Amino acid sequence: MQSELFQYDALTLHPQVAAMQQELKELREQSARLFAQAEYMQFEERPMLNSLFEASVGTLLFEEFKLCIQIKLTQLEINLVQAYINHNAPIDHDRIHTQVKAAQQEYQARIEQKEAELKKAEDYLNSPCLSKEETTELRDLYRMIAKALHPDLHPDQSREECDLFIKAASAYRVGDLQTLRQIALLIHTNSPDALNCLPDQDLLTLIEKAKESIAIFQERIDLMNEQFPFIYRDKILDPQWIKEQQEELKERIKKASARLKELQDYLMILKLWNPDSSS
Repeated sequence: MQSELFQYDALTLHPQVAAMQQELKELREQSARLFAQAEYMQFEERPMLNSLFEASVGTLLFEEFKLCIQIKLTQLEINLVQAYINHNAPIDHDRIHTQVKAAQQEYQARIEQKEAELKKAEDYLNSPCLSKEETTELRDLYRMIAKALHPDLHPDQSREECDLFIKAASAYRVGDLQTLRQIALLIHTNSPDALNCLPDQDLLTLIEKAKESIAIFQERIDLMNEQFPFIYRDKILDPQWIKEQQEELKERIKKASARLKELQDYLMILKLWNPDSSS
């Protein structure tokens, strides 16, 4: 009687186990898709959008930024000279020069950082690219490797498998197609019946981990979509928007240049001032 009951319970539980196995399979596939999307956004789309933005709009923004710094420094020098005039004291040009230079150095780091970003964008756009077929192969290989080795998809993987995935991720980010091909050859596809050996509790644990991975990847994608350059994704690819931005920036640069010239001329006049000896 007990043996028959055990067999009956096993038979009635089997559809539940099969459903759990199917759910886990679907969750892993969804997690793999989200992971691939997040990786694509981070390591392919982001640098592309950044580079396109810098090449079309960023260079003009940088020119405006440098003009604004010159305006601030000139205004600072005017204020320092004016302070001597207000006190009817001889202008200490050396001291003023030192103060202005110190202020200029504070801006220099920001200027150098922006120059580096523009250079990086230029190098990216001018760098040799994989062919369309190679790019497709690179992406397909990486997705296959990620599906087989990503730690979030396979929490029970070995240290060697984890290290191999890290190597694959690095190769994907730099477009190293040959390394990905080699890693793909090392991967052995698991038997479709492998999950049948897992107890119910292990299946439940893997299902929960898969759901956690999906939530993490989705959160990462949503966060990136709210940040630069993704918030400008459609605009960066719109020639009309680029043209309008360039025209607006050129007009602002023109006004900033005129303002700087005005301040420089005024500063030159101030520097000719001499204290009133009768005071």
